[in-house]
Amino acid sequence: MKEILIVRPSTAHNAYKVAADSFAELAARITGADVDILTDNASLPDDSRPIVILGSDAVNHLSAKLYFERVVDGFDIRYNTDDYSIISAQWKNHQVLLLSGGRPRAAIYAVYRYFELYCGCRYFWDGDRIPSAGTLPFDNIHIAESPRFEYRGLRYFAHRSLHRFQAEHWSFDDWKQEIDWILKKRLNMFMLRIGLDDLFQKAFPNLVSYPDYTKPLPEAGDGFDDRTLFWSLEYRGELRRRLLQYAFERDLMHPEDCGTMTHWYSRTPLEYLEKRKPSLLSQKSRGYSEATGLVWDIRDDRNLNDYFKLTDTHINEYGKPELFHTIGLAERSYSDDREENMRLKLNVYRRIASHLKEKYPNAPLLIASWALWMFYKPEEVRRLVAELDPSQSIILDYTSDTTNESNFTNWGVVGRFPWIFGIFSGYESNSEIRGYYELTNERLKIAKDDSFCKGLILWPELSHGDTFVTEYLAYNAWERETLSIDSMIEKYCHDRYSSKDCDNMLSVWQSFMPIVELRAWSMPSSLNQSYTDIFSHIFRYTDLDRDGDRKYAEMLASAAKLQTAVSEILSSLSKISPDDEFIRRDIFDIARTVIGRYIDFGYYRCCQLYSLNADEGRSNTDALFEMMNLTLELSRRMSDLLSLHEDFSMFATLEGLRSVTDTNPNFETTLKHNAECDYCRSYIYENAEYLYVPETEALFGEVRRALNESREVDRDAVRAKYSEIRKVYIETPLEDMQRKELPSLSCTLKSASDIITTYKF
Repeated sequence: MKEILIVRPSTAHNAYKVAADSFAELAARITGADVDILTDNASLPDDSRPIVILGSDAVNHLSAKLYFERVVDGFDIRYNTDDYSIISAQWKNHQVLLLSGGRPRAAIYAVYRYFELYCGCRYFWDGDRIPSAGTLPFDNIHIAESPRFEYRGLRYFAHRSLHRFQAEHWSFDDWKQEIDWILKKRLNMFMLRIGLDDLFQKAFPNLVSYPDYTKPLPEAGDGFDDRTLFWSLEYRGELRRRLLQYAFERDLMHPEDCGTMTHWYSRTPLEYLEKRKPSLLSQKSRGYSEATGLVWDIRDDRNLNDYFKLTDTHINEYGKPELFHTIGLAERSYSDDREENMRLKLNVYRRIASHLKEKYPNAPLLIASWALWMFYKPEEVRRLVAELDPSQSIILDYTSDTTNESNFTNWGVVGRFPWIFGIFSGYESNSEIRGYYELTNERLKIAKDDSFCKGLILWPELSHGDTFVTEYLAYNAWERETLSIDSMIEKYCHDRYSSKDCDNMLSVWQSFMPIVELRAWSMPSSLNQSYTDIFSHIFRYTDLDRDGDRKYAEMLASAAKLQTAVSEILSSLSKISPDDEFIRRDIFDIARTVIGRYIDFGYYRCCQLYSLNADEGRSNTDALFEMMNLTLELSRRMSDLLSLHEDFSMFATLEGLRSVTDTNPNFETTLKHNAECDYCRSYIYENAEYLYVPETEALFGEVRRALNESREVDRDAVRAKYSEIRKVYIETPLEDMQRKELPSLSCTLKSASDIITTYKF
């Protein structure tokens, strides 16, 4: 390809420079072309090179020149929106390509969309597919696109365990890749809820000092509450500043947290409590009931002002006051009198909204739905919505995929009040592929048809657990049509895989989706499940529910129905050569999901057989023993599988942290505490090898002994054994947990397939 000339605005937003650099990089990668970048105030060389003009007539003088010379009739965009257009033209002796956006970030969208539509590029969080070509198309192009939703984004949360899933572990280079991917997917908003970093130190320097990052944090609790630092707060603050600056240079939005920000990941420092002595709200609920976790009583003006001092400090140091977010009084109750509790919560929303309206009158306020879904009755949400100002407030419903009766369909927002449709997708431990996609798809159609629905967001407790859901989000955030899930799977496979792998992987995905739908973060009450987290069940099974036959019949019937398909999926995956990184990652994600489901079903079948055994005079003992053996063996195959991919290695995560900057030399123990508590157990190799398998051995071994000796299971003995297992896990260095010889992926998958085939439901 001959040389290309890019002309960008000279004085407009930095995003236009980013757009120009991105076009130049992709053009060079695809065609090997030499690319020159000029600004619109420079003289054009006297040659016939193709010209790419970035920015509409509102920002680029060359675009304006072509408009006034009637080379183009217009740019087909709504100015100051995320609209963009891509238009080819002939001007003098130049082929011209005009990439125009209604606002700066939209010009970046136009660049990536051009290479997607006309060059076959595809973009994923874990990499891009960039084909090679001899030339770039510059003829007969005229498209203009507008997003269905104004707000399109992601939330990054505060849990810790594995690098892939936990944003707090990411370096600046990781964040640059992530932010670039956000733009490639034409999203416009993201939010960091990964702790308060050094806001107290910056907002109240005379009260709160920087802690020694090499020592336990004074406010640290147990499990995920142990927020002991791995990097210093000074470094974390600098990292936050740099990554948000990188995002703002690309015209992205980041909501500012405001109001009652106290939570488990953003506790009040002890120094502040001791010196400032804020009045605290008395809670009835147990969660976050320590003084560091109690909400300051913002009926007191001083407390309200101090909360907003944290918000203002974040704005001044890191952020921008264009969009705000509040959790209100979050997932707590403050009185046994429901009306008194409701009045307090409503008063808090009013004070937060009024304070914002006075100080930042043009900034919208996102009101998070977590407490609404968890603690409010539908009529109480309607009561809140009825008194909010629709010109200021937006209900941020990131629990739109719940099966709970309290959801957006009966909150009085559809057709009446601004709201955002959100997919929660999963808790911290739900890092596999799960969700009622059919339910989500049907509800999304309601959102797309409602002019009051302003956004589509993904707001889980972990990142990149499910690669498909991010593609689902990005497509639906722009398109007014809602494809069937089958069609979305076809699109996903054609986009992500090479032509030689596509058919095989599509067949696997088509068989896999019914298994995905067997689990979701919010389960129907008919299944009588309070948890959807497979590995925490190992603790819960010590109760060996005597009513297991009735409670688990429906679930196990579904497991039996899909048993053959599951075995075939694993067998098919075992025959695919994972020489492509996209294929490799998806093989692991599909396989761990499938194996995890059937470990889970194995536990439930054991409970059912134990219950039947008690009722029918030990007639099911042999079947129970066989099921325990199979479930244990399948758990071992899970450990084998997880040992084969760095995504599931805590040791790799720890080594990654250490490679970025000075890291707390004692953080390994904290990382284990964060990852092994019952709420956060997920698909982690070290956990599987040193906790899940030994715990299962301990439980099943005691059940076997108890039945052979005609006695009750000694639950205290099992729990004592769990404590011994945990002690070994905590005391064994992660480095020493790594296997010296790795199993074969193909053999592991085939073995898991054979085990599941043998299950008897």
